[in-house]
Amino acid sequence: MCKCAGDHCLYEWDLIMRILVTILFLSTLALLCSCGESGTDTTLVEESGSQPEYDLIKVDSIGIDIGDSNYVFGMIIDATYLTDGRIALLDILRRKVLVYSGDGEFLGSAGSDGSGPGEFVSPYSMTFLSDGGLAVSDIQQGKVVFFDSDLCYLRELRGFQPMAPDRIRCGPDGSITGRRYNYYYDEDAEEYFRGSEFCLWSDKVVPDLTYQENYYPSSSDDRASYNFCSTSEGRLVCALSSKTEYSLVGYTSAGDTSFTVDIPWEITYVTQEELDAARPYAVIPGPGSESTSAELSSNWVPDSVRSTATVAGFDGENRLWVKSGKGTTASPVFDLYDMSDGSFITSVETTLPAIARYWGFKVSESGILGWDHNPADYTRVYILELVERN
Repeated sequence: MCKCAGDHCLYEWDLIMRILVTILFLSTLALLCSCGESGTDTTLVEESGSQPEYDLIKVDSIGIDIGDSNYVFGMIIDATYLTDGRIALLDILRRKVLVYSGDGEFLGSAGSDGSGPGEFVSPYSMTFLSDGGLAVSDIQQGKVVFFDSDLCYLRELRGFQPMAPDRIRCGPDGSITGRRYNYYYDEDAEEYFRGSEFCLWSDKVVPDLTYQENYYPSSSDDRASYNFCSTSEGRLVCALSSKTEYSLVGYTSAGDTSFTVDIPWEITYVTQEELDAARPYAVIPGPGSESTSAELSSNWVPDSVRSTATVAGFDGENRLWVKSGKGTTASPVFDLYDMSDGSFITSVETTLPAIARYWGFKVSESGILGWDHNPADYTRVYILELVERN
């Protein structure tokens, strides 16, 4: 196995500035993504109270405050199970992937700081691959780096413009799917159009397949964003992340629409507990700065309205997990759908802490992971388990 020696978290000022610029850039772009067109087969979902009740609980965690550098993280930006049950964590500050057993034992790492083959500047998203390896998207360098199951460097897709996909997921035969932001100038309208594309790539930066495109005039105020997940067979589901709409669109491996689900949605306000738990996404003062994170974020106000839908992935029972804005408490709620046809299965109202509304979640056939991008104390990743309530 190819291993990289452990090191301490990197907080160089130039790195921090690049990360802050990247996060602000992506946050702005995310707000600018437009809604896609609905398919012809629209299903209205009604919840059923006949399903058993479940809860999502923390069973273990990876990460410590002080000590072994293999367990002290900078900022975990993405996490996933690999196909063999190992857990991979992407640390954007340390610029590497750290890999652990399912029990949390450190096994090795992939990637390092730099601009050469197998090196990262701004690693922002990661996915397991159907062939057992993993891939990492470096948005600033406009490339996606592929590693084999032994964490050894394989190849790169270079030349993405204006940047590499900000989210990548697994595709068939070692390929990847992803969301990339783009823009173009329409000469007839004499205006720039911006938006996002959901594509599949195998061995070149030109997509093998484009599932969905969402473009809008730069001057338009009608903007929302889609997020997504995909399977190793190439099926893909997009969820509309909006304050006013809740919908899912499924695609076959050939890129055809397989289902469209429009869910009734009313504007839902966050609870006081959520407001109290909310924190700025990421505020990192530089060395020598007299400002504290509290001072730099003093004018920040959390959004009072919940967003409708964020895709977390799909599990071993072919269930699509969507973190929704439902629930009367501050704990996150997940809606589960059949990955094949988009039919509603059940909702999982968790008892996780209020801050978990703002966590990142990744659901896969091997398990469920959750993490706080900007923890109040120290960074760790939680191993979660779905249990039936008594």
